[in-house]
Amino acid sequence: MRLPLVPSGKKKASYEIRGIVDKGFQLQACGKNVFWENIGDPVQKGMKVPAWMKQIVANEALRDESYGYCESKGVAKTREFLASRTNAFGGVTITSDDITFFNGLGDAIARVYGMLSPEARVLMPAPTYPAHSGAESNRIGQAPLQYTLDPKRDWLPDADEIRSIVAANPDVCAILLINPDNPTGKVFPYSTLAAIVQIAREFDLFIICDEIYENLVYEGEMVRLCEVIGEVPAIAMKGISKEFPWPGSRCGWLEYYNRDKDPAFADFCGRIDHGKMTEVCSTSLPQRVIPAIMSHPLYQSWQQGIKDDLRRKMSQVREAFHDIDGFHISGGGGAFYATVHIDCDFAGSCVPYTSLNDTQLNLIRKWLKPGAAQDYKIVYYLLAVHGICVVPLSGFSTPQCGFRFTLLEQDSDRFKALLEEMKAGLSLWSQHRKLEESVVA
Repeated sequence: MRLPLVPSGKKKASYEIRGIVDKGFQLQACGKNVFWENIGDPVQKGMKVPAWMKQIVANEALRDESYGYCESKGVAKTREFLASRTNAFGGVTITSDDITFFNGLGDAIARVYGMLSPEARVLMPAPTYPAHSGAESNRIGQAPLQYTLDPKRDWLPDADEIRSIVAANPDVCAILLINPDNPTGKVFPYSTLAAIVQIAREFDLFIICDEIYENLVYEGEMVRLCEVIGEVPAIAMKGISKEFPWPGSRCGWLEYYNRDKDPAFADFCGRIDHGKMTEVCSTSLPQRVIPAIMSHPLYQSWQQGIKDDLRRKMSQVREAFHDIDGFHISGGGGAFYATVHIDCDFAGSCVPYTSLNDTQLNLIRKWLKPGAAQDYKIVYYLLAVHGICVVPLSGFSTPQCGFRFTLLEQDSDRFKALLEEMKAGLSLWSQHRKLEESVVA
């Protein structure tokens, strides 16, 4: 090309949740079956969309109106319905004008971060979901500023650490929360949320809270940002892809809290909405069916069935891995995932090559790149040897080592087989590590 198309020094975006798929395909080409545990798509894992929900969508698709544009901010009746649901929690009060639809939360996330000043920083958790860290890194041209979710604290953040980081970095304009968390599944209690809101109040910041899994809490209590935010400006991010489930709908929305409390925040939200106008509107069909689906008499029992299944599977995971030295299960309570935390020295031990055949050995050597985080060794080992496709924890912008896998397999026998295969692999790794230590000693 006549001119460079990409800014000098700009790094390629990394999304390891999808990036590891190519390696799984390479393994399949060698004749190995793969447990696809890398991505939170319930439909891909066999979850059946109930007939009554399909009928609502089918009926709406027969209406000519569902094929036309809607308002740029989204279908008015749906926004009114969602505003009333938020107001029913008894915290902040919003109207339909405080809600804007996007083509999935990925679209919304890109819009929010892309609208911020290049000098501003969003303080986000480590680990964090790659859509957030990627959007922030792309905007500022460097790694994001982060606070720690500590596995020794069951993945809860430390409010004192957050306050110290904010105080030392006057360019911080917002704090990101993901609740329930992804990748850890941790559900934050009221006290944690209230402490972070107080920091935002003290330093004149706003809160961004990703609540895509708000209705998939199977242990503990879900406290929504709208219940604790008070008069602090905030943006809550929500959607239907996980809970209906309808990931292919690409339907998410932002809820703006306390826009009237700060002119700069009001202007920021307005600019996000004006930017949405340039693409006319988001896909209208999924928006149009939200009130009918969420108000259906079977919706709550459908949701409860999903949560009960997640609870059972998380219990099975804890039971399977509680006695394997070096591997720790913590977090959980919401969302679709289990996270195995590993001491990085333990994760970085030598791959037990003597137990591998030539195909497995060659694949791991091909995949491992110089300078890769230590947990890639275990992740590639699990894939090449045991056919289990998981996501390295380091892929979530954290120095912590480990991996994330889903709780979504709908075939109970296959889920049991997955845990047995994973336990066998991790046990062998643990035994190999002990042998290494004894040789050194």
